[in-house]
Amino acid sequence: MRKQIERIIATVFIIALSITAFNFKSLAYSEIPEYFDFEQCCVSVNAGSSIDLGMRATYNYDAYVGSHTSSKTYIECSEKSGSQRVVLHIGPDEQEKNVFFYFYVDDKQVDDKSLYDCIEVYVQNIDPTYAQKADMAAPLKWYANNNGEFNAYDYYMNYPDLQNAFGTNGDALFTHFYQTGKAEHRVANRLL
Repeated sequence: MRKQIERIIATVFIIALSITAFNFKSLAYSEIPEYFDFEQCCVSVNAGSSIDLGMRATYNYDAYVGSHTSSKTYIECSEKSGSQRVVLHIGPDEQEKNVFFYFYVDDKQVDDKSLYDCIEVYVQNIDPTYAQKADMAAPLKWYANNNGEFNAYDYYMNYPDLQNAFGTNGDALFTHFYQTGKAEHRVANRLL
């Protein structure tokens, strides 16, 4: 019995020592952990939002966004080996319920360029009318009173309460922003 306990302790010690010696840190799950390791491999993100995740890449890589419908759905990453943060952006007009962000090994040290892994994003709170609203509001992009602080299109698209109250009336949106919206810290010069 004593020898079994000693073997168990020795095994645990060797495992702990080897993990420390190789400075191995597992983040979450990966199909090919010797190439990629993700903080999370499946996440939920609201349409129009982003998520910042940690990852480790053993080799340089290329990142791609799978099937998606929004030009504002994209990834920010270094495409270099090492531990890093990646930011996954889901556009406000995204209509896909599941968007995959792919990471393909692209390094001179690895011959097989078909090696990849991915992070799956479950898109939440999809607005099926967003594209219709954007088309309807497109003329606001050229509203005469647009300036560096105020863009009628951005202001309209950012706030459903204003869409309901003023529709695409640029003058009403402009007046609201300078009389009320600015004091409420509403954003009128970029899309949220």
